Amino acid sequence: MDNKISLDKFCDILVKINLDFTDYILEDWESEETGNTKLEGLTENEWLNLYINYIKKER
Repeated sequence: MDNKISLDKFCDILVKINLDFTDYILEDWESEETGNTKLEGLTENEWLNLYINYIKKER
């Protein structure tokens, strides 16, 4: 992780993280929660906190 990368490469990494996060929500996390979060949604802060926790756990 100490190697320098270009902005394009970093953006590619972000896209992959976002796709992985979407899969996580649609497949893994949704099955652990009650209700249908995909349809009912969360607040913006709840989504951000969930995303940050996901990144911390996965990295």
